[in-house]
Amino acid sequence: MKVERIRAGYLPGIKDADVQWQVLPFEQGSVRLEVSVPVLSSAQMQRLAQHVRAAADKHLRTMPVAEIIDAIDRAIARLLDRNDVYRQQAEAWLPVVSGYDADMVRLGLTGFFKTFRAPQLRRFVAEDFANPAVLDGFQPAAKGGAVRVFGPNLLVHSWAGNVPALSLWSLICGLLVKAPAIGKLASAEPLFAGWFARLLAEVHPPLADCLAVVWWRGAGGEEADALYAQADTVLAYGGNRTLDSLRQ
Repeated sequence: MKVERIRAGYLPGIKDADVQWQVLPFEQGSVRLEVSVPVLSSAQMQRLAQHVRAAADKHLRTMPVAEIIDAIDRAIARLLDRNDVYRQQAEAWLPVVSGYDADMVRLGLTGFFKTFRAPQLRRFVAEDFANPAVLDGFQPAAKGGAVRVFGPNLLVHSWAGNVPALSLWSLICGLLVKAPAIGKLASAEPLFAGWFARLLAEVHPPLADCLAVVWWRGAGGEEADALYAQADTVLAYGGNRTLDSLRQ
């Protein structure tokens, strides 16, 4: 059996050598894929949260929404290019970890990624904000005064399930409201979120430290508690037992 190894996650400000790694095995046909996911301590999780928040204050929150949309659009354009290394990785390995048919993944990814081109992103923002400029600064209110919108100071995503690239929805929506983010990988699909974070850092380097992607098993322990204690908002996916545990 052919064995391939991939290191998942995305940890700005923390060296890979300082982190413990857990191997998640996947098999499809004659291929075995071993995905190494990062396991952080409570102290590392706190440090990561502080790092991401500080970077977002300097870079993400000062970016006009139009510039954020442009950066996301450039990343999505690369994911739609089947000659791009990130798209090739997705087509090669997402079927292995998810169990979905390779042709279904290939076709599904193309349709899915088209959802996040610039015109669609502008529509997302316009659906929630009559005047999207409120995300960039104070704007006159119809009844007097001025209005401005602020996203969470730290948005934590807890992903679940094996649907390829599902994490893209919440990651992008968080970026559109300028929320620094830390995402927890789903054990059944631990690859795409880290790839997207790296790709976004390549197309717009100032965003490189404004989001991170980590992992823990199940509901987690002290390391998960340390992160949730730092979060303003937690966006979680999963069954009722998982969500009940998170609420506690």
